Amino acid sequence: MMNFMRGAMLVFLTSFSCLFMAALVYSVRDTLQGGSMALDIPLFLNSLLWCSSLMFVSLLISVSPLGDKIVVLFFTTRKQSLREEQKINPAVECIKGLYRGKHGSDLDMTVCVMDQPDIHGMALGRQTVAVSTGLLKMASEDELSGVLAHEAGHLHHKDSVLALALLVAGLPTLILNYLLRFVFFFGPKPSLIPSGPQDFGWVMRMFLFVMFFIFFAYFIVFWALSFPVLWLMRIFDMSTQWHTEYRADKFALDTGYGSALVALFERIEDEDVRGATGFLSKYLYSHPPTALRIDRLERALAGNTQESAQAIA
Repeated sequence: MMNFMRGAMLVFLTSFSCLFMAALVYSVRDTLQGGSMALDIPLFLNSLLWCSSLMFVSLLISVSPLGDKIVVLFFTTRKQSLREEQKINPAVECIKGLYRGKHGSDLDMTVCVMDQPDIHGMALGRQTVAVSTGLLKMASEDELSGVLAHEAGHLHHKDSVLALALLVAGLPTLILNYLLRFVFFFGPKPSLIPSGPQDFGWVMRMFLFVMFFIFFAYFIVFWALSFPVLWLMRIFDMSTQWHTEYRADKFALDTGYGSALVALFERIEDEDVRGATGFLSKYLYSHPPTALRIDRLERALAGNTQESAQAIA
């Protein structure tokens, strides 16, 4: 159900971004051809075709192994050192073996390292996982395996690849929205009472603004619509992040690393400081509170223990 919702959101964002880009491309092409207030439907459809093709190629790249290679460029990742390989690789091979025995297929998982003192890991794309040096220094072998199993859960449920695809689908809307806002709020500001010769250029700037509204009218329409779309993106992201984290914890539990995750969470619980206040501010965090993650895992472990005892009896 969650992946279906994210797929529907992906279709919606892709469609809107294509229309938003097409409105800009159409406005530029129409202006170069003399401009007209009447919508030139063939020209708009042609612009939409080119923008849709570009978006389609971008999405294909994002869900391919090449997408993993591109996204890691935006993080402080590197390959493992020899010492790190000796700690990471046995855990990865163990998780792959457990996955193969449980699901009957191989799990593609490549692990890289982030030079960061914070204790965390993340899944990037379809098969890449990154762990911090802070985690490698303080986590035991079982705890590291628990974190890697959690990230393997994200890979198994396609959380990270869908998140990357959603980012690619929504990025044009975000960029075009901020582009016009930058022009309006940070561009040249007219002065009604000139204080020097340099201020007499406001007439020309106001003329350019008016011309922009006339010749880019269709782009302005989509720009106005992009505000509720961006809010929808944020609300959707907030409403699904906790579920995906709980689901990855459950995957690690089912793999046999629930107790290891609890032990790690108990040690880092004091680092989970949430100072934000205000209406719904607690939901702005990408991960649920560590105490709630511990509680869910412990309840699940207790339930599994009771089921095992009943089965023996």
